[in-house]
Amino acid sequence: MLLNIILFYVFSFIGGFLLCIPIGPVNLEIFHTALKKQHIHALFIAIGGAIGDGIWAMLALIGVSPFLKNIVMQGIFLTVTAIITLILGILTLKDAKYIERKEERLVRTISRKRWALLKGLTLVLINPLGIVSWMIIIQFLFKFNIIIPFEFNYQAFFFLMVFSGAVCYFSLIIFITHKMKSIFNPQRTGRISRALGYILIAFSIYFIFNAVQSLFFHIDHFSV
Repeated sequence: MLLNIILFYVFSFIGGFLLCIPIGPVNLEIFHTALKKQHIHALFIAIGGAIGDGIWAMLALIGVSPFLKNIVMQGIFLTVTAIITLILGILTLKDAKYIERKEERLVRTISRKRWALLKGLTLVLINPLGIVSWMIIIQFLFKFNIIIPFEFNYQAFFFLMVFSGAVCYFSLIIFITHKMKSIFNPQRTGRISRALGYILIAFSIYFIFNAVQSLFFHIDHFSV
């Protein structure tokens, strides 16, 4: 039993790390913020994103996912995701222009940390695909009897392990970007920021396409 509990937590940490690897709005926002040398700001976005991932993991563990059975709710989530991602894409393109003009005062302006944390949390929670991924992982672990007791202290430690895995990956993005800062002159950073902006806008188009399917054609995107 003890071995299974330890394995459950090990896989929880690994899952928290690996599920953050696919490129998405949070990764792009952290990378873009770190490119602007706003490392503390990027770290708080990372912490917010990790908290969001931990919340999805907890919901998957206790089985609270009613919106997965409601196609209209799926469409609403996807619509909100599309709107926020589109706004981020436009703001990123705007930042690229300022960076290329070398307006360091604007580039280095750091928002309040609590807003950065809220941004990271929001970017994760508006994407319900997070809970689907954790439902798959938890179902896989349960299949091999790798489980934990359904008690608060065990569940709280599960949240901590998921959070830690996600923070480790996001922090790695910031660390690598910091170490490579010498190659990011204003012109190159501007081009990268512009590319990230277009990628975010592409994500928003993808999300709105799926939202239209869910709302008007009743296609379930989150079934497992």
